[in-house]
Amino acid sequence: MNLLYLDTAQAGLRWMRRYYREHPQLNAQKAVASLRRAEDVLRDMPFAGLKYEASPAVRVYPLQGTVFSFLYTVSGDTVWIIDVHDQRGFRSAEALRHFAAKLREQMPGEE
Repeated sequence: MNLLYLDTAQAGLRWMRRYYREHPQLNAQKAVASLRRAEDVLRDMPFAGLKYEASPAVRVYPLQGTVFSFLYTVSGDTVWIIDVHDQRGFRSAEALRHFAAKLREQMPGEE
């Protein structure tokens, strides 16, 4: 299974890096290792995450030992990371709106 990050995930990745830079008492290396482990799990078991709220095509998978999780969807042979979600905030709502808008653009007449 392929795993790719959508453009919408870039803000979440930047926030995660910034968060660990601003909190040096936290172990950034463990967070990166957790992110890599989560990527591996989703490549092997793409439906390992739970369904995300009221979005049936979107799933959430926690990055163990962090406050972050992946919001993702599966299409064909690819896991698409929509966002790296800080579970304490609401920033990911914007990424999901952007993702839904992109899907509507690609599927005219499907509303």
